[in-house]
Amino acid sequence: MLVSSQKRLMTLTVAVAFALFAAATFAKLSVGKGKALFVSDGFYYYSYTVSLVLDRDLDFSNQYRFVKGRANPQHVYRLTLSGSPSNPVGIGLGLLWLPAFALVHSIVASMKALGSSLSSTGFELYYELPTYLWSFLLGLLGMGLLYRLLVEVFEQRHAFWATVGILFGTALSNYAFLHANMSHWVSAACATAYLYSVFQVYRRPEDWRWWLISGIALGVAAMVRYQNAALGVLIVGLLWQLIRQGQWQTLAVGVIAHIAATIVTFLPQMLAWRALYGEPVTNPYGNYVRWLSPNFSYILWLFVYSPLLLLALWGFVRPFPKTLPTAFVVSVGLAILGQLYVNCALPELGGYGVRRMTDFFPYFGIALANALRILDEQKGQKWSLSLVGVGVVINWLLIANHYLSQLLSGGHFHF
Repeated sequence: MLVSSQKRLMTLTVAVAFALFAAATFAKLSVGKGKALFVSDGFYYYSYTVSLVLDRDLDFSNQYRFVKGRANPQHVYRLTLSGSPSNPVGIGLGLLWLPAFALVHSIVASMKALGSSLSSTGFELYYELPTYLWSFLLGLLGMGLLYRLLVEVFEQRHAFWATVGILFGTALSNYAFLHANMSHWVSAACATAYLYSVFQVYRRPEDWRWWLISGIALGVAAMVRYQNAALGVLIVGLLWQLIRQGQWQTLAVGVIAHIAATIVTFLPQMLAWRALYGEPVTNPYGNYVRWLSPNFSYILWLFVYSPLLLLALWGFVRPFPKTLPTAFVVSVGLAILGQLYVNCALPELGGYGVRRMTDFFPYFGIALANALRILDEQKGQKWSLSLVGVGVVINWLLIANHYLSQLLSGGHFHF
């Protein structure tokens, strides 16, 4: 009976997610500024997909003809060594969008072969909408992985409500339902895939396959957003654990497999950099990050936009279940601190909800589930559910206020 009830809740959750996504997408197309799906930074990520499929190169001249009204044209006029326009964003998101875009293109090409007059620039709605939906599904898969990880450690209800809290009760919601064209939603899924695979390595360090899978996950995450490379500190606790136990062979095989898989997976980004900038390893943003003068006040805004994370923060300092390795919990904390430092070293907040930090919000899910578990034990289930509910309501009130203010002041949602 309990399992059946949980399945109904999960089905309802997915249904609500799709309903919110559909409503937001309709608003984006009907009253959004530009009335297009791939705008702002998303335009530049999408340009990789379009150029690779339609032109089979990394010359974005054809794609940048559509920049007007969609994105800041700054990169259109920055020429690389190859003489083509620059594109500083990672290639990973463009690669992940390829299956949906390529499928649509094959259908369009078939229809044109039969005499249809459909255009195929890649920026038509019949190209963008399926790719946009695919992006949303990729992020939702990440939430599924988060739940699957949590349910291996916590009771099902704690795992479920913690996942709901991260999905609907933090600023990540903004990028899940209203900005699936940008990198943050899919980046969060990639970061979660790395978290999940590393957790499996902690549980079975002798299984070299999980070392390999986790390396692939890290490589993909780093291609989507470069800052995700710093998530590699997740294995620090495991390395210390294996050293203390004297498992040198396991350590050597695992580390080699992990690093090799990461590098091989990251090769497409290195090839893209070489094609654009003449070097396989470069910093396309230049001196953008202020490593020696981070602004730690950005962290306060994190909790202003996503107050439910305060409950997760409390969960971090409470005892965790014994089934969760201490080294793993410590490494998760280090990964979060590392991401906070990287993002605080950037020169500005970066949009609604300190958007660059939303990528690693699923990592707070472990502490949030722990907080809900402790509240259940001390106060009863009503307390934990009430706090998650309050967090969700506050989150959506903040999002609604943000976009309604735009609509009232400028006449368009600035999607």
